[in-house]
Amino acid sequence: MINIKKYILTILIVFIAYNYILISIPIIEKLNLKSEKIEKEIKITQISDFHNNKYLKSKRLIKGIDEFNPHMILLTGDIIDRSTEDWNISLELLKKLKNICPDIYFVSGNHEMNNRKYLHFLKDLESIGIEIMDNRIEDLEINSNRLKLIGVDYYFKQYDYKSMMKDVQNESFNLLLSHSPDRIVPSLTGEEDLVLSGHTHGGQVRIPFVGALIAPGQGFFPKYDKGLYHIGKTDLYVDSGLGNSMLPIRLFNRAQITNITIN
Repeated sequence: MINIKKYILTILIVFIAYNYILISIPIIEKLNLKSEKIEKEIKITQISDFHNNKYLKSKRLIKGIDEFNPHMILLTGDIIDRSTEDWNISLELLKKLKNICPDIYFVSGNHEMNNRKYLHFLKDLESIGIEIMDNRIEDLEINSNRLKLIGVDYYFKQYDYKSMMKDVQNESFNLLLSHSPDRIVPSLTGEEDLVLSGHTHGGQVRIPFVGALIAPGQGFFPKYDKGLYHIGKTDLYVDSGLGNSMLPIRLFNRAQITNITIN
């Protein structure tokens, strides 16, 4: 006769070990895109939703980014949590990233903007040389390519975005950073070539062959949960992130970053 208590305990231990791997040992996704506007390849590392994750083992992460050797690192929000008081874990990671790639850009997510020390956090980012891209556009030249980097914070207004985009034409490669995918989609003008987002955590809990169970702002079985989507001529990529919200639990959805190559 099976000892029920031992059976339950074994399942619990296996689940805890499995969950610890998913929240602490990240994988590096690879995404390859093509654009007629790109003459020489652009390499981008996207990092999202770190949430000051104290469990994360960053050694593999740093190695993977260093070997990829990106032209730029893009942070798509929620690097800290709304309750974070001490973000040294995040700053130490970002300082290591600066040693790999000096060009790092950030947009604010809902957790940063709801943190009572939000402005202090922004100052700390700026103090280590990270560019804040909230609600602004910057013209860049990346590996001989013309690129417009566009950023919005989580609580951007649609009319402000439309106004900001009124002079953006399609001669350059237009790359938009928006923490939330579902909030930006209704505002897209069609001039955006690529939108990078996070926020969903891929649902944190995913159902095999189905996808995310739930995502903030989208409810159950969200439309934009993880991966690449095509909206007209615009590509939307949603990274499921490095951290966790509410509870340190992930299921069929390992912590990740994405190395993106555009040819």
